[in-house]
Amino acid sequence: MAKTEKQRGSIKDALLDPSGPELEDHFLAHSGERNRRFAESPRAQGNETREEEAKAAYCREHPRIGVLAIQGDYAAHAAALQETGATPSLVKTPEDLRLDGQSLDGLILPGGESTTMLKFLEKRHFFEALRDFCAQKPVFGTCAGTILLAREVLNPPQRSLGLLDAVVERNAYGRQIDSTILTAETTLPGGPLEMVFIRAPRISAIGPGVEALAWRDGFPALVRQGAVMAATFHPELSHDRRVHRLFVALASGAPTR
Repeated sequence: MAKTEKQRGSIKDALLDPSGPELEDHFLAHSGERNRRFAESPRAQGNETREEEAKAAYCREHPRIGVLAIQGDYAAHAAALQETGATPSLVKTPEDLRLDGQSLDGLILPGGESTTMLKFLEKRHFFEALRDFCAQKPVFGTCAGTILLAREVLNPPQRSLGLLDAVVERNAYGRQIDSTILTAETTLPGGPLEMVFIRAPRISAIGPGVEALAWRDGFPALVRQGAVMAATFHPELSHDRRVHRLFVALASGAPTR
């Protein structure tokens, strides 16, 4: 009697069950070619599906995040990303924005000297590729990276990516000798946040869509606008990894609230 669709479905479900009995080779050898193919095919398909699901889960838990590596302490950012479970990748050319033929899950623009970084990006025809990437993927700018992201740069004015609705003043807190470490209130869970300021810029104004997450002297020091984050300090130089964990969650698509 021919098997019904319900019977065939239950047999296939049993074959796909990873906790079900394993069909030994000698059993399959005596089952006939047609039955052997029927038994092996769904199990193989099931293994492929489970492998794809496991790979996708790993990528969600360990997003591949690039760090612009042309100046600044990008190595410290890479180490911070590893500590928070992400897979860091140094970005030195436009081609590095893709890894193994696939776009990175996010990008960090580190501190450094914003004018020098800008000149490098323009000379290497890198600026446009960076702007296109950052318009589509989560991006986090720190110190000089915040200047590059801003809608408007002052003191003096300079070109920027224009992706963060904020006005940023360069060297607003003085020269290198005026650098400092502060602990201030933040909306991030876990209490006050340590912030390392080195020749820091200041976010003097933000648009209505920008959320301030930490402050210095009444001015935003850590902000978020959708998939764009920016800090006027150096979270990579602190032992506190909450800021990097927030960006990793953003890049992985996990809830951030």
